[in-house]
Amino acid sequence: MFRGISLANKCLLLFGGAVVLIVLAALSGPWLRMTDLIDAGQLAVSREMMATWERLDEEERALQDERQGGLLPPLPSPSLRPIERGGILAQRFSISEIDRLAPTDDFLAHALAAFRNNPSLSDHQDAQWSGTTRLYRYARPERAHGPGGPHLTGLVVLRRPTLEAFRLLWINGVFLLGAGVAVLGLAMLVFYLITQRIILQPVRTLKETAERVREGNLAVRSDIKTGDEFEQLAETFNMMLTDLQTNQDRLRAMNLSMDVKLHEMAESNTNLHEATKLKGEFLASVSHELRTPLNSIIGFAELLLEQAKSEAQLPDAPPSVARRVRYLSNIDSAGRNLLTHINSLLEMARIEAGKVDVRIEPLNIRDACEGLLALIQPLADRRGVSLSLEVPDDIPNITTDVKKWQQIIFNFLSNAVKFSLPAEKSGREPRIILRAERLLPTRPGEDGGVRISVIDNGPGIPEEEQGRVFEKFHQLDQGHTREHTGTGLGLAICKELAVILQCQIQLESAVGRGSMFSLIMPSTLAPSGAQEGALEAKFRGALATGRDWN
Repeated sequence: MFRGISLANKCLLLFGGAVVLIVLAALSGPWLRMTDLIDAGQLAVSREMMATWERLDEEERALQDERQGGLLPPLPSPSLRPIERGGILAQRFSISEIDRLAPTDDFLAHALAAFRNNPSLSDHQDAQWSGTTRLYRYARPERAHGPGGPHLTGLVVLRRPTLEAFRLLWINGVFLLGAGVAVLGLAMLVFYLITQRIILQPVRTLKETAERVREGNLAVRSDIKTGDEFEQLAETFNMMLTDLQTNQDRLRAMNLSMDVKLHEMAESNTNLHEATKLKGEFLASVSHELRTPLNSIIGFAELLLEQAKSEAQLPDAPPSVARRVRYLSNIDSAGRNLLTHINSLLEMARIEAGKVDVRIEPLNIRDACEGLLALIQPLADRRGVSLSLEVPDDIPNITTDVKKWQQIIFNFLSNAVKFSLPAEKSGREPRIILRAERLLPTRPGEDGGVRISVIDNGPGIPEEEQGRVFEKFHQLDQGHTREHTGTGLGLAICKELAVILQCQIQLESAVGRGSMFSLIMPSTLAPSGAQEGALEAKFRGALATGRDWN
């Protein structure tokens, strides 16, 4: 209702309206009292006129009696001879006439009722307006004495219009209105001065201070000396500004310090970026250059191992041949492990560089799973781990990159075999299950996909480590005496390959109860989806190494 109106105008409207109402209410009492006084004065005039008319009526009656000498019959009843002079009418009414006229004449009815209810009442007057004329009706009772005491015999009614009452009311009303206007003007002036000095001036000062603060000047202060709540508010506002200025100075100093540190961190990041880039290039170059001589070492070690094994089968083979077989086996095993590590590094470098080729072809899940179990069977036999396959008959064929799919599942299997505890340590036979199952679609028309799971009953993975096992170079046992060797890139490569194949990897594990690594994949891999996955893997690799990903 008052939106958009200033505080000064609101105060003027609200308090001004209140003052007007108060003045009107204060003047209504004198106005009503003045009207009563005028009516009371007119009542005295009516009594005097009634006495005059009665005296004139008696004199006229006596004069007529004297002229007729008492020989003529008496005059009719005065009630039948109304007297009217100058618009003033005097008339007598008997009780029977009043009863007959009462239904149509309220004044006669009220006067009769008043005299009957109060026998001591001497007169009754009523007044009403007729335009600018005040019409007064005055009644006086006529009583007769009887055996039961005085009783009412009739009424003498005087009807008298007058302009004097209107003139008096108008004059008094003008005086009252003038007094009211003067009082209202004085009250509004006093209110305006008080409002401006005591309320609005401090508010304007606070507003101006707030506007200067909004412009950024925190050094401004509000100077209000009113000795009331406004002064307390100004002091609180000044204290707040002091605290804000102090905090701003502190923040400015902190920002300067942070700018220096950010500059130092930027330089450190630049150096780190260069070092990371050089490290990656060196690692890729060295890994690539190591593969050629390492393949030669492994090849010659295999030839020498075959010769040593052939010599060891001779009946007269010396004991040194057995030692040579053992040494060559260690050389071949160490070389193959080193080659595996180098291949992992090169594979991760290719993924981060976005140089992964995707070849989509059909895949028979049962045949592929049986082939992977056959590959991992020798390692499982050496560690005493039993393998089993669970593939339902209704499992569908899928289309994906077969080699990358095999690399993910084989890595899950090799980790499960490598981390399985022997029966003498865990108290139970180590067991690994390779399970394939068809997933139902969540909505009609969608591809439910297939889930391939590797389940073991090994030591399990702590919950706080489950989110970190897919990070690069992260291993659960980090000490120099750790039991299992490796680069820590196996699961990280699986995660990147899963993104390329539009798959998801799920891990569920509990300490002492084993682990389940699952690969959830679509039934059909679209070439566009594989390309998007490769770009995403390239982008993440660029973020990790700090190089340009374009």
